[in-house]
Amino acid sequence: MSFADLLFMGWTQLRAHALRSLLTLLGMLIGVGAVVGIVSISEGMRRFVIGEFGKIGGDNLIMVRPMMWVERHGRWTPNPHYEPLILDDMDRIAALPNRFAAVLPVLARGMELRHEKATFGARVEATLPSYTSAFQWEVERGRFLDERDLQGWRSVCVLGTEVAEKLFGAASPLGQEVKMNGQRFTVVGTMEEKKLFEDDWGNRVLVPLSTAQLRLFGRRELNGLVVLTEKPEDVPKAVAAIEASLERSHGPKAEFRIDTGKGFLQQIEQSILVMKLATGGIAAISLLVGGIGIMNIMLVSVTERTREIGIRKALGAKPRHLVFQFVSEAVVLSFTGGVLGVLGGIGLGRAISAVIEHYAEVPFFPSLVSMGAVGLSLGVSIAIGLFFGIYPALRASRLDPVEALRYE
Repeated sequence: MSFADLLFMGWTQLRAHALRSLLTLLGMLIGVGAVVGIVSISEGMRRFVIGEFGKIGGDNLIMVRPMMWVERHGRWTPNPHYEPLILDDMDRIAALPNRFAAVLPVLARGMELRHEKATFGARVEATLPSYTSAFQWEVERGRFLDERDLQGWRSVCVLGTEVAEKLFGAASPLGQEVKMNGQRFTVVGTMEEKKLFEDDWGNRVLVPLSTAQLRLFGRRELNGLVVLTEKPEDVPKAVAAIEASLERSHGPKAEFRIDTGKGFLQQIEQSILVMKLATGGIAAISLLVGGIGIMNIMLVSVTERTREIGIRKALGAKPRHLVFQFVSEAVVLSFTGGVLGVLGGIGLGRAISAVIEHYAEVPFFPSLVSMGAVGLSLGVSIAIGLFFGIYPALRASRLDPVEALRYE
């Protein structure tokens, strides 16, 4: 009897007891479907995070911050060697021979903006003209800050969409004045709508760095620096060059924290992997339940077909033939459940993706099912059929033909 004949017999038995087989399939269907759905959503989340993070530099990103607090003996204490970052540090790093796409300051503060009777609490950021290209945030109306604004300490600003709407409504804010910290600033542009990880950038106001330091914040220190390299492979050398520059400027005892976009992404991917393994492990319990169901139905099938087994043995069937027959039936049962589970998992992933897009107001959240995940799921379902089908098959092969023929 060929392997195709064995599969056909298995499929015939599956159809002969359709309701019982369907109930047995549910365990495999739910288990495989849950695993495929979880993998698709986890992979979609990974792609979503990488895509969002790419909008602020991705693997090219380097963050430099002074260490105000340090951990000593399990406790966080003020850093006795704290050295703030200043504008000279940014200029020295920008002048390094490494080719940087951008070197930007991190200097921001929450402030109340006023225009006539309207007020709004916004995040005021001091920055440079390269801000738009570095963070892929374009001007919608008017213009962005330029070198003349920096060199002339001009009191100009660019508004986010929410700030412009709250202060000016439907009217154009270009050329209008807003008050910040008692100072008058002229609006020269508005930015297009932008969200990053559900953080709406529309509440931001961008002002020239020189003007902010002189008239708004009254401080030379920077909260940090954002450095973007030309290529991801340039990051290790850039980090080493930045560390050397800071050590020359502030001495060997000063401590600065330097994080890279690749490091951030690795942490995020590790968290997603842990979530995937935890939820996938829970879903895999359904596969175990499905396997037990398959073994149960095969044991019932062996009992019901005792006389058939006796007749086949009397006609010369060898034990291995019976083993192959019942194992093939178990494999057909589990494989069918696996295929239905994969289809259900794809549908589940897309449904969850649609729910996330709707309720989290995400424009696009992918649900990605790789061929590897599908192949692994089907392989596991077949392996479960083999594992839980062997015992009933061996039991059938060991039946005494005389006793089997007497079975009523």
